[in-house]
Amino acid sequence: MSAERLLQSGVLPSGRGPVNDLAVVEVDGRALVVCADSRNDVWTWDVLEGEWMARALEDLREYDDEGADEEEDEGDAIAPHLYPDFMFVGAEVVGGRVVLATGGHHQGPALWDLMSGELISGVILSHGGVHALDTTVLGGRLALIAGSSAPDHFEWDPSSPEWIDERCRELPGHADDMGDIAVARVGERVLVASVCGAELLVTDLERGERLHTMVGAGLFRAVALSETIVTAANHSGDLWRWSLADARPVGDPINAHETEILAMDATVTGGQTLAVTGDDHGTARIWDLTTGVQLGASLTGHEGRITAVTMTEVQDRPVVLTAGQDGVIHVWDLAF
Repeated sequence: MSAERLLQSGVLPSGRGPVNDLAVVEVDGRALVVCADSRNDVWTWDVLEGEWMARALEDLREYDDEGADEEEDEGDAIAPHLYPDFMFVGAEVVGGRVVLATGGHHQGPALWDLMSGELISGVILSHGGVHALDTTVLGGRLALIAGSSAPDHFEWDPSSPEWIDERCRELPGHADDMGDIAVARVGERVLVASVCGAELLVTDLERGERLHTMVGAGLFRAVALSETIVTAANHSGDLWRWSLADARPVGDPINAHETEILAMDATVTGGQTLAVTGDDHGTARIWDLTTGVQLGASLTGHEGRITAVTMTEVQDRPVVLTAGQDGVIHVWDLAF
């Protein structure tokens, strides 16, 4: 255990790991972590108080096996989309509501009111499942980027009960299943970085315009986006970096891990552009993306693989959250 940087740990009360994904949202000035367990029960964790709360969502399982077969015969294969599959989560405060976005291999994108459990959007029945998901807020609307073979851009307006259909559109450039998505506001633009095989694509979200296509070696597994640098990790544990301004490489690839990197995030803090990577063996590392140098000792303590990482602030203190197969969330100090 890297005790010198560990600030706090939380364990899923259900004991049903892994934590496949997590999101952090600020509620009443406090950091609230949102995640789901292996039975798709949604939990929140108040980092400051260390308190967990189960969040009851409206039940989607409103069909029986006979009804499911009949509906599938009609051509839509509706039943698999109705079963909760919260492999990916996102959370934003929109219109005074804490909105939870969910999706998984057996469920298309959906939105929920986290506090009441109300299903806001309905499930996108025509969607073939989600392999990656991220969220942001655009002009008072929640924007959800979700993809399998290609990323789709959905928006939800808090003044309307339905999705805005004309904004449910595919972002250009993908020709293969995607591995990961990252969304970030860079200046006046909201950018989406998405991985497609050995390619990394950067798209202007509002314009739907592809800005850059970068190519690496091997299949990319994870992507992270900061204000100046976009980075992607391949199956060999190598970290590739490019400038967001002109798509030129930033130094040579870094042999960041001896095994596959499963999760990654990036941010700018303290004047440094940093990334955190989590691997298949339960180790996380912090990188200076400009120099390519690892900062501090490796972060250890998870039993099994790390499946999610995120960089955020808790009471103005920069931190890293890592979550894994063991159902544990660790909070690490990010200040150097």
